[in-house]
Amino acid sequence: MISWPKSLVTEIARRRCILFLGAGVAASSRNAQGERPKEWKEFLKEAAELVLDKNKQKEVNSLIDQNKLLLALQAVYDEAEPSDYQNLLNVSFNDAAFEPSELHKIVFNLDSRLVITTNFDKIYEKQCLSKSMKGYKVIPYYSDSLADEIRSDTRLIIKAHGSIDEVKGMIFTKAQYHHAKERYGSFYSILKALLLTNTCIFIGCGMDDPDVLLILEEVRIAANSDRPHYALFREGSHTEFVKKDLASAYNVRCLEYGPGHDNLIEDLKELEQQIDGMRALG
Repeated sequence: MISWPKSLVTEIARRRCILFLGAGVAASSRNAQGERPKEWKEFLKEAAELVLDKNKQKEVNSLIDQNKLLLALQAVYDEAEPSDYQNLLNVSFNDAAFEPSELHKIVFNLDSRLVITTNFDKIYEKQCLSKSMKGYKVIPYYSDSLADEIRSDTRLIIKAHGSIDEVKGMIFTKAQYHHAKERYGSFYSILKALLLTNTCIFIGCGMDDPDVLLILEEVRIAANSDRPHYALFREGSHTEFVKKDLASAYNVRCLEYGPGHDNLIEDLKELEQQIDGMRALG
């Protein structure tokens, strides 16, 4: 089991810890038929079929096999019929049949004031907006009110890559990454400030988002490494070299669970109990 650092438990109990949710959290959801949302590569393989030129489609699949995922999706975006591409986005990320999983519920119970997610779907929002008596606001990266909301007492879900509600605002392709950095630089300044002043736990994240890694690197240079951020990884999913690099370059300490997904649920339930006990003591 994960041995949760006492300092981390304290930070979460005091609501000074940011929970950062990645695609692995969305993938834990199921619909009534037991189906899960498409994983990243599964979505890309389906998207590649929208490229009608067979030679170009083959090149896109080659990019996917080489793990050049952003470039592959940029190629699909450039070559596919726009209406077909948008339909695929809606089918993949706007399916109300997917229900919050046990993982979504535990994240909700940890009751962090700030949750950041790169997911386009609305599954975690469904959990919060249906169960919370305290009220949540969902704020995309391009919102002019983001800074004011962060300074308030409101519980926030910050959509770092946008939402399926506004397809044109989704950060998905390589060009969209560059456009967002140029036009919404204030968001990345805010994100850097949050990571400088708060501990962050990355849940269900592959730790390969270029924007997040760049900000973590800048924070690592500016801040004391005695207070790391944390990433939850399944046992054996990352090599020792990767874990060492995350620690030295980005000040991210890896906490491993395993061997299966159920072990993460058990570990997080133990964390929830520790936090509830600490909050009960004030």
